[in-house]
Amino acid sequence: MKLLIPCFLLISVFGIAQESEKRGTIKIEKSNCVRLDNNDSVYAFVDQMPEFRGGQDSLSAWITKNVKYPSPSVEEYATPKVFASFVVKKDGSIGSINILKGNNSLYENEVLRLLKLMPDWIPGRCNGTLADVKINLPIKFGLK
Repeated sequence: MKLLIPCFLLISVFGIAQESEKRGTIKIEKSNCVRLDNNDSVYAFVDQMPEFRGGQDSLSAWITKNVKYPSPSVEEYATPKVFASFVVKKDGSIGSINILKGNNSLYENEVLRLLKLMPDWIPGRCNGTLADVKINLPIKFGLK
C-alpha cells in the first residue's frame, strides 16, 4: 500500500501536465530590442547592433584619415570632445545626425561634416529583421 501512494501521486501529476498541454500554453518570447519611443520605428538597442565595416578599429582609422582639424582656437591645448548621434538605417546609410554635446562650434561642424561623409555601416537587426538603430558616438579630437 505504501508503494502505491507515490505511484498514484506521480500518475496524478503526469495527468495534470497532459491536461494543461491539451488546453494550450502561451509561449512568451523575450526580445532584446528596445525602441526609442513606442510610436517610433527607431531602436536604441537591438539583438545585433549596427557595425562600421571592419569594426571599431576601422572606424577610428577612417575618422583619423578623414578629419580636418579646425584652425587653432582659443582652446589650442585642449582636447575637445563632441558627442553626436545618428541613425544607421536598414540599408546601412547614415541619417538623422545630431550634435548632443560639444563646447566648440568649429569641432561640432567638423563632426557633422565627417558623419555626412561616412560610408554605409552594416545595419542592425532585431529578431533577424533589419532595423533602424540610433547610435551615440563620442569623437575626441587630439592635437596633431
